[in-house]
Amino acid sequence: MDWNAWRRRWLTEPLYRRMRNSVSPLTAFQRQVLSAGDAWWEAQLLSGRPDWGALTYVRPAVLSAGEREFLDGPVAELCARLEQARNQGEELAAGALWPLLREHRYEGMAIPAEHGGLGLTAWAQSELLRRVALRSVSVAYLLAARFVFGPAGLLMLAGSEAQRDHWLPRLAGGHESGAVASFAVENDIVPIQATGVVLRENACSHEDAVLRLNWSGARHAPGPRPGLLVLPFRLHDPDGVLGQPGERGVCVALVDTSTAGVVHYPGSCSWRNSGQGAAHGPHGDAAPDMARGGVFDGHDVQVPLAALVGAPAAIDRGLPALLATQSVAKGIALPALSSASVSLAAHASSAVLRLQGDGPGSETLGARSRLGRLAATAYRIEAGRRFLSAGLNLGYRPVLTTALLDLGIFDEVRRSMGDSMDLLGGSGPTPAPALAEWQEGLHELLPTLFGLDGLAAKNRNTAVLALGVMRVHPYLVEELEALGRPDTDEGCLAFDRLAWKHAGAAGGALTRAIAGAWTRGRFSSCPRLLGPVTRHYRRVNRYAAALALLVEILQPGVRPVETRSEPALERLLRALAALVSLCAVLKRWQDDGRHNADLPLVEWCAADACHSIDNLMESMLENLSVAGAGAVLKGLLLPPGMRSPAPDDAVTLECAQLLLVPSDTRERLVGTVWASHGLRHLGALERAYECVVNVQGLREQIRQAGLKDWRLAHVRGGLTDAQAAALEAAETAVIAALRGDEAAS
Repeated sequence: MDWNAWRRRWLTEPLYRRMRNSVSPLTAFQRQVLSAGDAWWEAQLLSGRPDWGALTYVRPAVLSAGEREFLDGPVAELCARLEQARNQGEELAAGALWPLLREHRYEGMAIPAEHGGLGLTAWAQSELLRRVALRSVSVAYLLAARFVFGPAGLLMLAGSEAQRDHWLPRLAGGHESGAVASFAVENDIVPIQATGVVLRENACSHEDAVLRLNWSGARHAPGPRPGLLVLPFRLHDPDGVLGQPGERGVCVALVDTSTAGVVHYPGSCSWRNSGQGAAHGPHGDAAPDMARGGVFDGHDVQVPLAALVGAPAAIDRGLPALLATQSVAKGIALPALSSASVSLAAHASSAVLRLQGDGPGSETLGARSRLGRLAATAYRIEAGRRFLSAGLNLGYRPVLTTALLDLGIFDEVRRSMGDSMDLLGGSGPTPAPALAEWQEGLHELLPTLFGLDGLAAKNRNTAVLALGVMRVHPYLVEELEALGRPDTDEGCLAFDRLAWKHAGAAGGALTRAIAGAWTRGRFSSCPRLLGPVTRHYRRVNRYAAALALLVEILQPGVRPVETRSEPALERLLRALAALVSLCAVLKRWQDDGRHNADLPLVEWCAADACHSIDNLMESMLENLSVAGAGAVLKGLLLPPGMRSPAPDDAVTLECAQLLLVPSDTRERLVGTVWASHGLRHLGALERAYECVVNVQGLREQIRQAGLKDWRLAHVRGGLTDAQAAALEAAETAVIAALRGDEAAS
C-alpha cells in the first residue's frame, strides 16, 4: 500500500477542497505588504525555540567619532537655544529654528555621506531626538516627523539611480525639503484618496506616456513647504503601458510640488473650501505657519513615469519599501521620545519626593510603589530603544519587532503619566515652574506618539500580523499560495507537502509548550554564566513556546489574517510585545556590564511581563470558539502553581530606593537626563536634590535627638555653624526649586 497516495486521496484532498472554498487566496496587495521589511528577533520567538546566540552576540550600538562631534556641536547648540528660550518663558520661534536646522544640514542626517548627507546611524538619530526631547518634545517631534520620517530612506532603499542622484543631494544640502504624504482617512495603511492613471499622449507609442494623479488632503509634517512629496496611490493602467492592463495595486510616486495642479495650504486647512487656493497656497510661501504643517491637494497633476518608485520594471516595490522605511523611522523616533520623557518624569518625581522627605509623601507605600514602577518603566523603555537601535544598525528593518515595542510603549507611557501625576499631585492647581515644565512636556508626548505612529487602533492588528506573524511562519504563506493556484492538481500536491510538515511542527510546538509550562522552562537552552537572570531566559523560552502554539491555534487552517481587529489577536499581540520587551531588558542588563545593583529593575520588569502574559493567555484560552478546548489548554499551559505573580512590594520598593539615593544605578537609569542640562527650573530641582542628599546625615542626627527643627539644635549647640549653614542652604534651595523663585537661577 502506497501510504503517500492514500494520504493524499483520503486526507489531503478533502482538506484541500474544504480550505480552498473557505480561505481567500493572497491578493496582490497582501503580497506587497508581506514583502515589506525584515524578520529579526520576532522570528526566533515565534519559532518557539529562540536561539539566544543570535542575540547575545549582537553588539550594542555605539556612536562614531563624527556622530559624537555632531551631537556635541550642532545638536548641543540647538539644545542651548531651546533652553534659552524656555528659561525666558518662550518657545523657539520657527523663524529662528529653521535657519539653524538648514545651516547644520539636519535635513541630511539620514542621507549617506556619498550623497552629501551626514550619514547618521539609527542610534545616532535616536540619541539626537532623545537629547532634544529632554528640552522640547514638540521640537523633537518636528525633527522626527520631517527628517527621520522623510523620503531619504525610501530613495536609498527603492529609488532608481536617477532619482537618488536628483533628489538626495538637494535634500542633504537643504536646497529642497521632502515629506511623506499622510492622509486623514486611511484604509489598511494605504490612502484611498489618491489615484493615478497612466495615459498615452500618442495612441501608437508608449514612449510619451505620463501619469496623471489626483488626491485630496495629503498632510505633511510641520516646517517649510516641501519640494518633494512622497505619494502612495492606487494605480490604473488601462492600456498596459507598464505590463498587464488594468488595476496595478498600490504604487508610490515622487511628486515635485512645483508641478502644475499641486495646491498647497500652509499651516491650516481653513482656506481649502474658500476658492482662494493657488499652486503655492492662498498666501504664497512668504510666511507659512511652519509649526502646524500643511496640506497638499492635487488636481490632474501630470508627472513622468520615471517619478514612480521602482519604475519601470519594479513599481510594486514602492509600497513595501515605504512601509519598511516608515517602520525604521518609528523604531528610531518613538522609543527616543518616550525614553526621554519617562526618564525625565522618573527623575523629577524622585527629586520632588526627596525634597519633601520630611513629610509623609516619601514614606507612604503608595508613593514609593509608584516611584518604583516609574523607575522600572524608564529602564524598560530605554532598553527597548537600545535593543531596536542595535538591530537597525545591523541593517535590519524589523517591522514586527518595531510594532510590538511601540504597542508596549503606548501602554507604558500612559501608565507613567498617571503615576507621575499621582506623585506630584500635591503641587496644586498651579504647580511650581519646574513641575510645570515637566508636565507640559509629558502632556505633549501622547498626542505626539499617536501622530508618529499613524496607525489607528482598529488597523494595528492587520498591519502587525500581516507583516509579522504570517511572514515568519514557516508554512502559512506557502499554504495560502498553494490554495490559490489555478491548477488544483498542482495546488493539492504543493499543499500536501506543506500541510503535514505544518502538522508535525504544530505537534512539536504543543509538546514544547506543555513541557515548558510544567517545568517553568527549566530544561530549555539559554545563555550560560548569567547567574541570577538565567531563570528569566528560561521563562522567555517557556512563553515563546506557548505563544508559538497559540499562533498555530488562532491562525492556520481557518483563514488568513483578516483586515479587522479581533480581541484574541489583540491579546496575542500584547503578549508578544511583553515578551519582546523582556528580551530587551535582559539584553540591556548584559550590555551594561551585568551590574547586580540593577537586578531589582530586571526582576520587576520580568515579573510584570510574565504576569501580563499569563493573564493575556488566560483570556485567549477562555475565549476560544471550540467548546472545551480552552479549558483543556488552560490546564496544560497554565497549570496550578506555575503562574507568574505580579512584581512584589519588596522589589518595587527597591526600585524606588534606586532613585531616591545617589548611586551608579541611578546614573545609569536617569543620569543622562541632567547631563549638560540648562533649563533653569529643572536644574534648580536637581541642585536642591543634591543639597538635601548632602545634609541627610545631619537631619538623621537631629531626628534621633528628638528635635524637629535644625535651628533649635543649632541654638542648643548640637550643630556647628558650618552644619547649620549647610542645612539652611538646603532649605533655601528646596524652597527656590519648588516655588520657582529667582534664586533658583
